[in-house]
Formats: sequence, C-alpha cells, structure tokens
Amino acid sequence: MRPVELASPLVRLDTPQGADVPRVFEYCQDPVMPEYLARLPWPYRLADATDFVTGYVPAAWAGDQEYTWAVRDSASPELLGVISLSVPVPAGVDAASDGAAASASAVRSSSIGFWLGPAHRGRGLMVEAQRLVLDWGFGTGLCDTVHWEAVAGNLASARAARKAGFRYTGLGPAGIAYRDGTHPPSWKAVLHATDDRTAPAGWPAEVVGA
Repeated sequence: MRPVELASPLVRLDTPQGADVPRVFEYCQDPVMPEYLARLPWPYRLADATDFVTGYVPAAWAGDQEYTWAVRDSASPELLGVISLSVPVPAGVDAASDGAAASASAVRSSSIGFWLGPAHRGRGLMVEAQRLVLDWGFGTGLCDTVHWEAVAGNLASARAARKAGFRYTGLGPAGIAYRDGTHPPSWKAVLHATDDRTAPAGWPAEVVGA
C-alpha cells in the first residue's frame, strides 16, 4: 500500500522523512523508551533512527506489514512522535499460509503502538492520532478489531489508550519478547469497530486516576 496522510485540526499524520531522523534519535534517548518499547535497540544510535525512518517504515508500507505515521502538529512540520497499525491476519489463519484462503467474514485483528517525545506528552495529541488511525483502519475495512498492550506501569500509553476508547482486558505476559527474551507483565486492551469510543470503566485505578 502507498502511504496515506490523515489530518484533523489538532494533528497531521504523514510519512516519516529523512529530516525526522535527528528527532527520532533525540526522543529515543529518553530513559523510558527502552523500558517500554520492546523492539527498540539499546543503546539507540543515530544509525538505528536512520534505518527505522528510511528503511523499515517505507518497506513495511510497501509490503503491507505495518503502517507507520509521523505525528505532527497541524500547523508545524516538527516531528512529535510516531504511531503504527499492524496489518492483520484473519483469525484462524496461519500467517505463513496463503491469506487468500481466509474467509471474507473472518475477524481481522490489528495492533496499535505509539510514542511521543517527552515535551509533547499530556496534550491529548496521541488520543487524537489514535482516533484518526482507528477511523482509517475501521473505515477502510482493513480491520474490525484493534489490540493494544503496554508494559504494566506505562501510564502515559495506558491513559491515551483508555481515552481513545480501548476496553481493558487484563494483565498478562507481553505478546512481543523484549531485548532480554522475557515477556514482562503487560496491560492489555481491545477496541472493536462497533464500540463506543468514550473512555470506559474497568481500567486499573492508577490509569483512571489521571
């Protein structure tokens, strides 16, 4: 798929560009990043930021593996963060098999991930970015269910997910192995295309207490 741009009066989502590499590198020096981002190399080098922006992101779009956007203020080109939506595999279909054999009615589940630079958190930007991405994913028929998870204690991510309408489903091992090979306890949540997007009850008290 070719990258698409999404926008609202608050944020603009477009393709990360080479000019964004220094910001990605800067933001990823934040000590919370290796703690909460499973796939982030550590120590994080400028070459890692370059590979992500100019290699992984365009290749994943072109290969329909993962759709990643740069998050920007609607009136500025500055990179504020990143949000990604995985390409789903219909339920009951082996990812290694021919997806054409899947039933058209099979549930298609994606996962969402995101981060913001430290100075841009707490402004509601990621709640709005999620809304745009979820509307696009559901509206195009790409998916009808989206999963979210974060290491337990990642309050910023959990609060943004809750405010976007995700329903908390519990605590369990992370679905992605971290750098040390472990699967740390993680909060998990889900949103269906038919769900009300208002912030739901049922989340851990420390998340709701924001």
